[in-house]
Amino acid sequence: MTQRVADPRSREEKLSDLRRQLASLPDRHRPVKTAEAPPEAPGIGPSAPPGGVGVLPVHPGIAHLLPGGGLQRGTVATVSGAAALEVSLVATMTAAGARVAVCGLPGFGALAAVEQGADLGRIAIVPGPLPDPVVVASILLDGADVVLCGLGGISVPPSRARAITARARSKGAVLLLKDGRWDGASLHLQARVRGYAGIGARSGRGRIRAVDVVFSARGRGCLGGARMYG
Repeated sequence: MTQRVADPRSREEKLSDLRRQLASLPDRHRPVKTAEAPPEAPGIGPSAPPGGVGVLPVHPGIAHLLPGGGLQRGTVATVSGAAALEVSLVATMTAAGARVAVCGLPGFGALAAVEQGADLGRIAIVPGPLPDPVVVASILLDGADVVLCGLGGISVPPSRARAITARARSKGAVLLLKDGRWDGASLHLQARVRGYAGIGARSGRGRIRAVDVVFSARGRGCLGGARMYG
């Protein structure tokens, strides 16, 4: 049986440590290779936020599902299902030069992200559990292009969610949320594993060579679902 040892540091010390992690990352406003958004039809897709113009790139297997071909800066999205989704997002965006902060997801597959081309030097990982993931995410939005936050199953009140959404918009950052309830997110991404390649049908043995993952997207201007092999 594993016992959880309480962290003796005060709240202020924890927040200071958080800011030091952000300061150790490369400059936030280094130019990022953004996906070129095609002209939008009237009423389709969100407009670019005042805090940062552009669309952050995602894996091609997901890009064609999204308005503009990527994640609009200044927006909030939820991610659910297979961990391949957030790993793919982090890998693609850091490879393009974005700074990503991951918090409250102790099982995040950093090695898998590196295998997909992630730049570890542009990732700050804050392990969970978090006493208040919303506060942590709010601080991380100050210095990261993307914050991927595990909510730990909590339901965030609408008034609080609106305040953090406004903060993401003003910073021109993307907030990705998992494992909780957050009303008002403009985009919902989901991944589901359908099968594996490389395992014998009869023996059940062999080496996994590829994973068959189905992605889906819900939100204004989204196209639905697609399959990707990883």
